[in-house]
Amino acid sequence: MTVAAPPAPTPAAERLALAGVLLTVFLWGANVVALKAVLGVLNAETTNTVRVLIAGTVLVALAVRAHGWPRWDVRTWLTVAGVGLLGNTLFQAFFLTGITLNPAGVAGLVNGLVPVLVLPLGLVLGQRFTRQQGLGVATAFAGLLGLLALTRVPGMSVTPGGLLWLLAAGVVWALYTLFNRPLSARLGTLPFVAFSLVLGSVPYLLYALPHLQFGGAAGAGLPVFAWLGLGFSALGANVVAYLAWAGGAQVLGAARTSVWQALAPVIALALSAALLRERLPASVWGMAAVILIGATVANWPERGRTSGPLHPGRRLQEANEGSPPVQ
Repeated sequence: MTVAAPPAPTPAAERLALAGVLLTVFLWGANVVALKAVLGVLNAETTNTVRVLIAGTVLVALAVRAHGWPRWDVRTWLTVAGVGLLGNTLFQAFFLTGITLNPAGVAGLVNGLVPVLVLPLGLVLGQRFTRQQGLGVATAFAGLLGLLALTRVPGMSVTPGGLLWLLAAGVVWALYTLFNRPLSARLGTLPFVAFSLVLGSVPYLLYALPHLQFGGAAGAGLPVFAWLGLGFSALGANVVAYLAWAGGAQVLGAARTSVWQALAPVIALALSAALLRERLPASVWGMAAVILIGATVANWPERGRTSGPLHPGRRLQEANEGSPPVQ
C-alpha cells in the first residue's frame, strides 16, 4: 500500500509561513529590549512572575482546547516538570540576571549562542557534528572569547560577570533544547511546551513570591510602558511567536526556518540602540558579528543531509530546529 505524499505548499502559503518566521525573530529580538526596559522599574521576580502567569495560562488553554488534557503517566509528568525546570526556573533566573548586568543588545546574543552550544553539549550524548558545524562552533566561540576579552577594557559596559550569566543561561537553554525535541515529538509540541512552562516555573514562583513588588504604591505607580512591556513579553515573545514559528516550520520545514534564528540578536542590537540609546563600541559589534556568523554556519542546512539515514551531525542540527520553547 502506497501512502500519498502531502501536497506541496502553495507560494502564498510559503510567503505567509516566512512572514510568521520573520515575525517570530523580530519578537524574540524585541523581547530582550522590552525586558531591559521593564527591569528598570520592576525587579526580576515580579517581571517573570507576571510573564509566566499570562503565557502559561494562555498556552495551557490552547493546548487543552486542541488536544484535551494530557493522559501521561507519573514518570512522564515528572520528566516534563524536570525539563521545564531547566528551561524556565534556571534559564529565567540566569537570563534576567544577565539582562540586568549587560546592555540589552549584548543580552540578545543568547539567541545566537544556543544553536552553537547545543552542538558540543550533544557530544555528551555520544553524538558527533560535521566539519561545517565544527567550523561554526569554533568561529562563534572565538567571537565569545573576544567579547570576554573586551570586558577588560576600562569603561566597557559589558562585564565579565554579566557575560558569564548570559553564557550560563545559554548552556541551560541548550540543554533544554536537547531534551525538547524528543519529548515534543512523543507528547506533542504544544502540550509539552505549555505544561513544561507551568510545571517548570513552580520553583521560581515559590522563590519569587516574597519578592513581588505589586501592591500599594509600587503597583499603582507602575508606568504604562512597563505594563505594555510585560504584556508584549508574555503574549508576543511567547504565545504569538511560538504559534508563528510552529506554523512556519510546518510549511517551510525545520531546516529552512532554523537559519533565521540568528536574526533575533541583530534585531536586539538595532532596537537597543534605537530605543534604549545604547551606544556599544564598534569592537563589541564586531565580536557580536563573529558570534552570529559562527552560529549561522553551524546551523546552516548541509546538502545531502535532508534524506536517507540520519547523519550524527544532522541529529545535532535537528535539535536546534522545529518549534522552539517559549522565552
